Amino acid sequence: MAGLLIRMKLAVLRNGLGGKRSEELAGGAMIGLFLAAATLYLVTRPDRTSAAFDVMALASAVWALGWMVGPAMFGGGKEALPPEIFALLPLDPRRLAAGLLGASFVGIAPLISLVAFSGLVVLAARWGAAAVVVAVPAAVLQLVLVILLSRVTTASLNQVMRTRTGAAVSAAASAAIMALAGSGWALSPAAGSALQTGFPAHLSAGLRLSPTGWGLAAIEAAGRSDWLRALAALAGLVVLCGLLLLGWTSLLMRRMTTRPSEGGGQVSPAMPVTARGPLTAVLVKELRTWLRDLRRFHFYAFALLYSVFFCGLPLAAGSTDFLPWTGLLFAATAAAMSSGLYGEDGTGLWLTLLTPAASAPDVRGRQLAWLAVVAPPTVALTAGLTAVTGHRELWPLLLALLPAVLGAAAGLIVLASLMRLVPIPDPHKRSGNMIENPTDFTQVLLCLALLSVAALPTVLLAQQSSWAGVATGLATGIGLFWLLGELARRRLDARGPELLQLMRSGPARPAAEPIRGFRPPAAGRPIPEFKIGTMRAAATLLLTICWIPLFPQGIVPAVMLLTDNVAPSWFLPLHLPPPYQWPVITGMIVLGLTLATGGLVLARKAPISGRP
Repeated sequence: MAGLLIRMKLAVLRNGLGGKRSEELAGGAMIGLFLAAATLYLVTRPDRTSAAFDVMALASAVWALGWMVGPAMFGGGKEALPPEIFALLPLDPRRLAAGLLGASFVGIAPLISLVAFSGLVVLAARWGAAAVVVAVPAAVLQLVLVILLSRVTTASLNQVMRTRTGAAVSAAASAAIMALAGSGWALSPAAGSALQTGFPAHLSAGLRLSPTGWGLAAIEAAGRSDWLRALAALAGLVVLCGLLLLGWTSLLMRRMTTRPSEGGGQVSPAMPVTARGPLTAVLVKELRTWLRDLRRFHFYAFALLYSVFFCGLPLAAGSTDFLPWTGLLFAATAAAMSSGLYGEDGTGLWLTLLTPAASAPDVRGRQLAWLAVVAPPTVALTAGLTAVTGHRELWPLLLALLPAVLGAAAGLIVLASLMRLVPIPDPHKRSGNMIENPTDFTQVLLCLALLSVAALPTVLLAQQSSWAGVATGLATGIGLFWLLGELARRRLDARGPELLQLMRSGPARPAAEPIRGFRPPAAGRPIPEFKIGTMRAAATLLLTICWIPLFPQGIVPAVMLLTDNVAPSWFLPLHLPPPYQWPVITGMIVLGLTLATGGLVLARKAPISGRP
């Protein structure tokens, strides 16, 4: 069974290469190899053996956590072999689970993880040949453990995601990991000390007592010739893997025999609002969707918790500078996560297209509903945290940015979802995997970049005059709300049938040119697929790295200098002599905007459909 499923997965992977899939694999492989190399570097860096083992214990726990929450964060529904395709076959559940587990080892991610876990063998060399002999099976068992943890966690989240409580728990885990990746610099002093002197005794003992540290415990015991404890630790890993396999088998069968609509999802009570007119009807429909749709609720909870975690982590370094910006970060993240608003309708878009004069109320109703669910927490977080932290000097800038960001975001979510529409299956056609994440990260980055550009005039004028900044923020917010909504309405009227066809059939594969050297007319000529993949990869890279010079090395130091609240930390311009600070800050902002502009241009030339 395992051999057959492995061959099936290899065939699926081989035939699925090309286009966006190749781009995702290449990007994931580069990131994974970088993390594996960083793990090996950190493991070999400490001179003290105990400190090196502590670092490896923490790295093993982090890799296990990544395997557990990674599928929920980056698309757990993209399975090469969905279990549902075997539901009607007379297969024993244990054999099927074991076969799918064997197929799980085929891919780039398990290979990269094995490279990271080879750090166990590197560390074992410090204890001698006997420890190396134990380290080899320990590394293999560690890989089996993290893959099984990933499968069990994914299957469990698939069940709990059918309720809003489960969706919130999944969002909290994803938000914590993403926030730690962005604000982890606040923990760098403690991490640097731990790399040299080792972890505190209670933390070191806890890491070894956790299942991810049993392999290390076995190696240490073998190095001391304590063979009984070494064998017990390895046996514990084997038993735990067996229990996880049984648990995954049970969850697998439940998924294969339960319809997605029978998962016990909570239904919100009907809203006591009577729809009077088309605009109110769309508004009420959208508000009910925000309350009932678990995927929207998951994204909403992720945006809220991510902003709180990201701005709260610097408290570990004694800094409250980020807290007043929590509300604005929530609004920006919520807008980015809502940038696929029209794609969520699936083929239901035909109802809007066939209703006379329905495009304007449909667009405006979606904008108002988004503001109704996002604006109150944004204002509350901004006002409350600014008052608590005592950063009164930020009030003019925050009051100017609030209407600008909210208005621009409400316009961008409808325009971006129509300009770069990402098809999502209709609800009745979606798989039983409830944590499938259809988010297009290029779409998210585009939305964030455009929001930054929209807020820039307000920031510049607020530096000159607080009243001018507030007036500009109001004018920017109201103007972009109307203008971007109007552009979205016109695009829906002009390209509605094409968008519906894209939702029905998915992105069309561009046809190859039949004759070498033959160039058909430029209008409508499809872009070759390899060029589309290259352009998308370059756009994603530019829109990812543009934030580094733009915000942490440009805008944030500028705000600190203007408010006379300077905390150099990891902000490079603030470590320079005063005469060079503003030129470097200006250069960083220009560099960030240039990278963002280049990414936007490339993304515009390589849309989902493959046509410019």
